[in-house]
Amino acid sequence: MNYPKLFIPGPTHVSEEILDSFSTYQIGHRTPEFSDLYRIVVKGIQKVLYTKNRIFLASHAGTGLWELGLKNSVLPNSNILHAVNGAFSNKWSIVSDKCGYNYSNIEKPWGKGIHPEDIDKKLSTGDYDVFCMVHNETSTGVMSNLKLISELLKSKYPDVIWMVDSVSSMAGSKIEVDKLGIDFIFASTQKAWGLPAGFSVYSVSNRLIERSKKIKNKGYFFDLEVYDKYHQKWQTPVTPSIPHMFGLKKTIEKINCEGLESRWKRHIKCAEYTRDWAKNHGQSFLPEESCLSNTLTCVKNDQKWDINAINMNLLKRGFRMDRGYGKLRGKAFRIPHMGNIYINDLINYLTNFDNVLSELNY
Repeated sequence: MNYPKLFIPGPTHVSEEILDSFSTYQIGHRTPEFSDLYRIVVKGIQKVLYTKNRIFLASHAGTGLWELGLKNSVLPNSNILHAVNGAFSNKWSIVSDKCGYNYSNIEKPWGKGIHPEDIDKKLSTGDYDVFCMVHNETSTGVMSNLKLISELLKSKYPDVIWMVDSVSSMAGSKIEVDKLGIDFIFASTQKAWGLPAGFSVYSVSNRLIERSKKIKNKGYFFDLEVYDKYHQKWQTPVTPSIPHMFGLKKTIEKINCEGLESRWKRHIKCAEYTRDWAKNHGQSFLPEESCLSNTLTCVKNDQKWDINAINMNLLKRGFRMDRGYGKLRGKAFRIPHMGNIYINDLINYLTNFDNVLSELNY
């Protein structure tokens, strides 16, 4: 069966050479060759994130890392502050609720970013010691400014643990983890990393490792101390998805060949091309102007196009489009330009989109 090329925000398109890397022979996860692979992948991710922090690998969706981050940062007297501005940031706060933690939310409308003044107003009460946010809200295409938030936290709230979901921005947008001072940042591999779903990576600061040691009853699977014990041997606590690790190795090789700065510029170029295309069609954007994403564009359907009809016609042409997330279905649609999507891929997709619009008399 021929499957359509994915132009949805996740899972994203996986190139043939990445898929081929998944067909590498299996190796034992307690062998020297595995440790060599682990070391290559970890050091490659450190380079992408501009960090010396520990990098851990998880053979599950990034959703699990919402809970892992909380279990290793929340002390008995802790209060968590969640910044909620879309579907996924809201789900992270739901995890806090389900775990029985004390938390409060900064509530922003879908399409708005998280700004320092929003955070400052809450943290100035002195009630919170953990702050959780989503860098790039996949549901809305909103990318909040980490640099400005970092400046606030460093200057006024240096003791607050800062946790960042970068599921749809990591490897597609420049994130200088050490310079920013992020304690915990993670992503799944099916977005800007350009790999199949089912694997995640995360960076952990030394102070979060030390904080985790003070916390009891963390279980086993999400305990950072367990991960760190095996990390010292360049291993994972449990049998990982080794094909994903070979895929990450291949992706890191591709990133090194492209060059980090060239990769970030490529994503910006694709974002700008997409925005120009949308504006030329009389459409606007759901995100506020200062928070447009480098990895996906959320187009507000001002022209009231029949998104379902466009989708059906694009499928006939071999493309799977996004029709909007949740309550935005039909009212907005997202165009991803991350990972294995290059400018020529994007031009091809939007040219076909234009042809469909003509066929539908738009």
